[in-house]
Amino acid sequence: MNRITYGYRLKFKKDGKMRFIGHLDLLTYFQRAVKRADIPIAFSQGFNPHQLMSFAAPLPLGMASYAEYVDIKLDEPMECEEIKNRLNAQVSEGTEITEVRPIREREDTGAALLAAADYTAVLDFKDEDFAEKLKTLEKDKEWNIEKLGKKKKLKTVDIKPMIYGLICEDGEHTTLHVRLATGSNVNLKIDLLLKYIYEKLGLDFDYLKIKVTRTEMYTEKDGEFVSIMN
Repeated sequence: MNRITYGYRLKFKKDGKMRFIGHLDLLTYFQRAVKRADIPIAFSQGFNPHQLMSFAAPLPLGMASYAEYVDIKLDEPMECEEIKNRLNAQVSEGTEITEVRPIREREDTGAALLAAADYTAVLDFKDEDFAEKLKTLEKDKEWNIEKLGKKKKLKTVDIKPMIYGLICEDGEHTTLHVRLATGSNVNLKIDLLLKYIYEKLGLDFDYLKIKVTRTEMYTEKDGEFVSIMN
């Protein structure tokens, strides 16, 4: 007899003090919240059963996000709004479930679907000419960096094809809005991009002084990027 489970995708925010909770601790945090909320989570079978729960992509320590995703499987169906309300009653300040939807039949996990992500980076300086400097830099055909590959060997990688969008906003602070390749096949970390830009423009790079927020995650459908929540 085939086991029947019911899948749901949850979108949540992670900010404030929760930014400093690492990925493994976040997993434990959600497992306990689900248990306290009395949600009928399904467990894996075998000698070491665990909750059937998977995150789309780990969030780097210290980074805030408006669009994190976790997939869960339940033994019983539930209304999406009830799942959201029950969990929000159990999570701490800095975490909020914003949307819940059923996972469609034969739909891949969020991690398997993931192709790109949006980030906002509030830089640690204000420069009204920064946008023009960035446009000059964008004229370079390649943006090569040294990156650790397999067997921890350094290799040269052109990161420019991994940048799907790059906009500079000059307001109270100089801010970058970036869309990057994110997934198991092609992946560019925001800190590597920022380091490259800073060094190319002769700026002192200190990642800890830059406030970075992940704002959305996407899958690719028919040549377009669509939120994995859709």
